[in-house]
Amino acid sequence: MKALGLLEFREITRGLVASDIMLKSAPVELITATSVCPGKFVILITGEVGAVKNALQAGKEEFKDGVIDELLIPNPHESLFSALSGTSEINLEKQSLGLIETFSVASAIKAADAAAKGGNVVVSEVRLARGMGGKSVVIILGEVSAVKSAVNSGIQAVEEGLLVSHAVISNVNQKLLKSWV
Repeated sequence: MKALGLLEFREITRGLVASDIMLKSAPVELITATSVCPGKFVILITGEVGAVKNALQAGKEEFKDGVIDELLIPNPHESLFSALSGTSEINLEKQSLGLIETFSVASAIKAADAAAKGGNVVVSEVRLARGMGGKSVVIILGEVSAVKSAVNSGIQAVEEGLLVSHAVISNVNQKLLKSWV
């Protein structure tokens, strides 16, 4: 069974070192290893559940005091992978737009997974803390009732204190949708 794992470090250098350790410790695939606002570092990996657990543990052991957040999602929704890379195939015609804004990368990914599993929608993108002061945004498209259901599922997955806001825009203006998505 496939899994998704994430470690978020308070320092970029420690994050890079931990990334190398994680990739050498288990047969996992690197989705991203990048700096995010404000001066943090995120490592996102995928692979079999056991391998992802081992890699996360290896990364945490090296810099225990540097990890500020972590995530392990066994059996993530398949659409989450294209949403994280911004490569989801979407139809922009007559869509409703759902948004979930969080204070952390891990909480946004949890929200996106729950939203994808909670409604017949497309999670078109998960924007991870780059140029947003460390916040992240989940972008959901679909029929309005499905988007509302998905947003509700997503916000329930966010830990208390990490939800910034959420919204659903019914039949969003096409010019806005094309410029944002």
